[in-house]
Amino acid sequence: MFRKIKGQQQVIDLLTNAISNERISQAYLFHGSDGVGKFITALYFGMALNCLSSSEYRPCGICASCHKFLSFEHPDFNYLFPTTNLKLSADGEIKDSEALEQYQAYINNKKESPWQDFYFSGSTEIRKESISLLIKRLELSIHEGEYRIVIIENADMMNTATANAFLKTLEEPPDRTVIILITERLPQLLPTILSRCQPVYFKPLSQAVIQEILYEQFAVDTLMAKSAARISGGNLRTAIRIAQDTSNTTRIKAFEMLDMAARDAALEYLNLAAKSKESADAVRDLIAYIGIILNDLAIVEYAPQEVTNLDKLDLLKDLTNDNLTDQIPEYLLKLDEYSRMLEGNVNPGLLQLNLFLGLRNLLCNKQ
Repeated sequence: MFRKIKGQQQVIDLLTNAISNERISQAYLFHGSDGVGKFITALYFGMALNCLSSSEYRPCGICASCHKFLSFEHPDFNYLFPTTNLKLSADGEIKDSEALEQYQAYINNKKESPWQDFYFSGSTEIRKESISLLIKRLELSIHEGEYRIVIIENADMMNTATANAFLKTLEEPPDRTVIILITERLPQLLPTILSRCQPVYFKPLSQAVIQEILYEQFAVDTLMAKSAARISGGNLRTAIRIAQDTSNTTRIKAFEMLDMAARDAALEYLNLAAKSKESADAVRDLIAYIGIILNDLAIVEYAPQEVTNLDKLDLLKDLTNDNLTDQIPEYLLKLDEYSRMLEGNVNPGLLQLNLFLGLRNLLCNKQ
């Protein structure tokens, strides 16, 4: 099953060699950008360490142990992630009914459609009570596996008290226990956490790899796979979400905005925007697609065969000019800034308005 993981061969080689040579670290830190395969690799690594198959190709994905891992039901698999306050009992029962429902929904989403974002109704973090319960569980004997596996997703969302409570266990895990921390935000982890783990870096996925995955595993046509791969910025989750938008909603909205910006139709845009409230993800995808269109505008005169939106070739040629081409690089930097702002508490609708105004100024040569 490791062969299903694309674009991270250096990581797969490291982990399979560790298994072959029986040199398994007690604590790993999987780090890299979002949507590059960190969690699925951690899960497959835990499966491989416990796979019952005699074949050299482990995990097999079909033995009883692998099935239990894939369904998140293996008794020696512990999975922690940021949640709202679960109000845990001493034995780990989630007392809050709404929190329980959301917790189970998150798990189901992770099993069935992990590329879809899931949002809890309140603020989330990895709470000290969850870590304390994990520590108690690790004091018990292993049930049936060769190794006990702990995966802590978004480990940077442990506050200082929680991280300090976990340090002793992380430094000296019980025998045959492998702890895997996952993060996109390495600088936010305490140095004491970093020093106790073997770091494993996951690089961004190339456009070619994302196109291959979309085409082979999700039956996405070549043109859409190319567009989604370019927009995604190396994030497979984003690429899948865009590619599965069968109505091309993001593309249609991007070209609608382009048209209104080129016509200086601010009032028309405001009336349209007032009728819909976009999520942060939708605005992020829109920003990315506007970037693709601008790249097309920058190259359409000298490399039309490289344009992503080939069916819009005439429109792109009508819009472009030397002055616009000179200004596009600076505006692309502004798009990057907008994307970063969405990681904070900025209003997506207000940011989308700024996106339109900037695009209008660019296309209409306004200062």
